[in-house]
Amino acid sequence: MALEWYLELVSTWRRVARIIAQVAKRFYPGSRVYVFGGAAEGRLTALSDLDILVVLPYEPSPRERLQVKKRILMEAFEQGVPWDYPVDLHVTGPKGFEGYKRYARRMVEL
Repeated sequence: MALEWYLELVSTWRRVARIIAQVAKRFYPGSRVYVFGGAAEGRLTALSDLDILVVLPYEPSPRERLQVKKRILMEAFEQGVPWDYPVDLHVTGPKGFEGYKRYARRMVEL
């Protein structure tokens, strides 16, 4: 079971990341989208999730970050991303992005 899950994650993460990036950029013009964590570093495991960061052109409030996540994920599910796909969507603004850059070993912009 874990091997099947791992193989699916490895074979589909790029497609899922592209869908989420397209949705984010359509809903939030001027945003930038990055993959970080295991996928960006080439170290996915059976326990991995797909870490995606959406950087809005402004600093969102905590409540707005949740609303943005929900809106993007709901549309991504409509676009074919499985509802149980292990994606961890992060939302921040330019100041928060500085913290992610210090934390992440590697980030790949989509």
